[in-house]
Amino acid sequence: MSDNFQKTFVQNFLKYQKFWGAVLLVGWFSINMVVLATTILMERSRDGKPLAAWEAFCWEISSIVLVLLLIPVGIWVNDRWFVKVSFKARLLLHILATLPFSIVHVAGMVAIRQFWYSFMGSQYRFGELPLEFFYEYRKDAQAYLTISLVVFGYRLIVRRLQGEASYLAESDEAESQFDGEPQSPPEHLLIKKLGREFLIQTSDIKWIEASGNYANLHIKTHVYPMRVTMEKLEKRLPDNFLRIHRSTIVNMKHIKEVEALDSGDHQVRLLGGIDLVLSRRYRESFKNLLSLA
Repeated sequence: MSDNFQKTFVQNFLKYQKFWGAVLLVGWFSINMVVLATTILMERSRDGKPLAAWEAFCWEISSIVLVLLLIPVGIWVNDRWFVKVSFKARLLLHILATLPFSIVHVAGMVAIRQFWYSFMGSQYRFGELPLEFFYEYRKDAQAYLTISLVVFGYRLIVRRLQGEASYLAESDEAESQFDGEPQSPPEHLLIKKLGREFLIQTSDIKWIEASGNYANLHIKTHVYPMRVTMEKLEKRLPDNFLRIHRSTIVNMKHIKEVEALDSGDHQVRLLGGIDLVLSRRYRESFKNLLSLA
């Protein structure tokens, strides 16, 4: 594989990383669905209790559809709340989350099966609720934790390909600086990417968005994640960086225009054509700096 092809492949993958993540999940579950459904059919046939093909696929498809719908919800909950606590607390929260995950999964799965069976002129029976739910919960808990590891691994690969930003000081020292008096804004950041290290200028950052316990730094056509909260990062950035949203910091030097929206918010357009939202919470500080009407 040539260097140019590899570089192009990585750039395209990073540009559409969420799309490829969804494709991989759907592909993975689709293969499992076919394997499990055909396994059920073969086992029933071997035991002399043949089963209609649509029933086996109904069981597996109904389960997979609910899991796929719950994955984005789980990711949002994790990025919104779970990442803010310690590792031990986060692990406990994930274990506890397997119960509501299973309840929603089983309820939705049964509803789909009942509708499907009714459409086929039959009737679906879930069985004795306590026993059947315990049976499903064991599988759901394993599925939840497995998916969590897969998502974590996928994100780890993405960050390795993107490169991860940090201050030039050692990580422990940099973290201690955040907790003390504000230091002078650094002119450069260190980027570690696929075993290589290089420097970028802080002034080249166009805007920053929160992503869980990471802050994504948008620099030219690249995005570099940095393990830091927006509050801590905001204190270390130069004065030309301003918070315009709970999850967004923008470099004022890259702003092209600002437009009022019907919602009461404002739309901030950057020189590269990127549109960001200036929320009402941060509008006054923004107006004071730019003298917006």
